[in-house]
Amino acid sequence: MERQMSAVEVSSGVRSGALVGASYVLAAGLCWSFTGVFLRLAPHFGPWQFLTWRSLGTALAIAIFARVGGHGPVLRRLFALGRVGVFVTSAFAVASITFIISMKTTTVANALFLSSCAPLLASILGYFALGEKLNLWQTASIALGLIGLLIIVGGGLEAGRLVGNVSAIATAFGFATASVAMRWGAARDYSPAIFGYGLVACTFSALVCLGEGASLVSPPGDVAAALAGGLLPMGLGFACFLRGAPRVPAAAQTVLAQTETVFGPVWVWLAFGEEPAAPTLIGGSVILAAVVSMAGASSAASAKRAK
Repeated sequence: MERQMSAVEVSSGVRSGALVGASYVLAAGLCWSFTGVFLRLAPHFGPWQFLTWRSLGTALAIAIFARVGGHGPVLRRLFALGRVGVFVTSAFAVASITFIISMKTTTVANALFLSSCAPLLASILGYFALGEKLNLWQTASIALGLIGLLIIVGGGLEAGRLVGNVSAIATAFGFATASVAMRWGAARDYSPAIFGYGLVACTFSALVCLGEGASLVSPPGDVAAALAGGLLPMGLGFACFLRGAPRVPAAAQTVLAQTETVFGPVWVWLAFGEEPAAPTLIGGSVILAAVVSMAGASSAASAKRAK
């Protein structure tokens, strides 16, 4: 009886831990979904000005999180990641830069839906770079996602948003590259790479602004919005994700974090009246279905390998 009771308690504890973890990952996606709102609150800033302060805010948030959590000096932990850390940091920096450019040159909905292709692109890159096999279900999910991508990009051609849409696809490619690099390296904590990309993106964007003669300190309202956009959506989002991710399978993380894609366009529509176009909603729905399908396929494949 005692053994049965212990088994029940353990099972209950596992389910409870998974539920808590899922809640944190959902909260992370919800935090990230407000990025578009903060970007629209800085209407006088170009992409590089916004990126400078947003990236600084992100780096500060991760440094504060590491300090409060007692994880040790974040810069020292970043250097300890070695070459893989450099690769992951660079990929995140590219993804961050192209994401803001896409949001400034196309709608928030387009930017979010297209960048949500990252899990699908990661599967393709994993196949070529890591030799990770794809079953028929996974291949069909990728094909479905590419159809959704083409629907959105096709609508963007008519609306003159090609640059923004291509930048959003580059964002997905950057995140996918970082994901594959982390799977290629030894299992470790890659959160310092978030701090690193914040510093890299901040420095690079500031240099571009100086080269273009753009002001970095005016107007103050735009500075505050951009800095807060790094501290709050990114900082709180990563804090929630890093707390919840270890308790949730990777496939489930992919689905749960899509709260960013679902709610991001909603907040901007409610606050600024930016209504998504029909091709964006149709293509975005197809992409979300593909991502959920890919998560299910990956989960099934992992369970089959475990037997």
